[in-house]
Amino acid sequence: MLNALEEIGIRPQVVAGSSMGAFVGSAYAAGCLDKLEDWVKLLDNWRVFSLLDINWTLSGGVLGGKKPFQAFFENFAYENIEDLPLPFTAVATDLYSDQEVWLQQGNLSDAVSASCSIPGLLSPKLVAGRWLVDGAVVNPVPVDVCRAMGATCVIAVDVTEDGASNRERRGGEVKNLASEPGLSEEEPGDTEQVVTDTDSEDEAPLNNLFMQGREQLSQIGQRLRKSGPYAPGVLDTMTTAMEILERRHKRSRLMGSPPDVMIMPKVGGIAGLEFSRAAEAVDAGRAEVERTRTWLEDIVPRL
Repeated sequence: MLNALEEIGIRPQVVAGSSMGAFVGSAYAAGCLDKLEDWVKLLDNWRVFSLLDINWTLSGGVLGGKKPFQAFFENFAYENIEDLPLPFTAVATDLYSDQEVWLQQGNLSDAVSASCSIPGLLSPKLVAGRWLVDGAVVNPVPVDVCRAMGATCVIAVDVTEDGASNRERRGGEVKNLASEPGLSEEEPGDTEQVVTDTDSEDEAPLNNLFMQGREQLSQIGQRLRKSGPYAPGVLDTMTTAMEILERRHKRSRLMGSPPDVMIMPKVGGIAGLEFSRAAEAVDAGRAEVERTRTWLEDIVPRL
């Protein structure tokens, strides 16, 4: 998305981010956004799995959360935040004082890792004597941080508002449960019309096969409708609960400090842990900038 903004002549002068926003923002501030984009597009399920440093002691989180950041930052030209070409702030949360922490100096990888440490999933990070977790806990969209850094026009990116609350993610699309095969609002008796004994002798085999398929889909749909949404796993529970809290907290923060421009890419169909679909998220961001291009070109120069 930041590359797409540059292509239409909009170049941020300061960058701040929480959670994944800190990861992307740090790459942009270092002039390495293309490297990040190329890197995430190579991620498949196997590569993602190889980067998961499972914390077998479960002390602080299911995953250690160091390997992905070390893998990306190991060849960076800038080791510390203060060395970056653009002013950058990673927002994190002090786990014990519940304070919002602005990381503006020190090791870049440690700061970004702390800002991305989803509670319960990734272990807290010890930075400057403080145990830090995900910055989205206290400030999901840090507009006020950008203004404190001197920004006169703030363009915010929100990837949570398109979340699939009370909906199912199916094949990258967000759908209502009722839209699934066999999940219409018909009564159970209405689906029994697939059973018939009026077939001609020649058509009987094909019709029987077709009817059996429809009947099986109908039965599956009825079972899903009775059981409700699929039972979430441990990781899904943690990330989804975090997304809900983040959305609610974000709205109250933005009421007090709204951005000048808000961009909301349509990424609700991509779950928080589907890193292998990062390329789709990149494309969605670019598409949203293109969709709002005329408006952006009109409003930003006037601010």
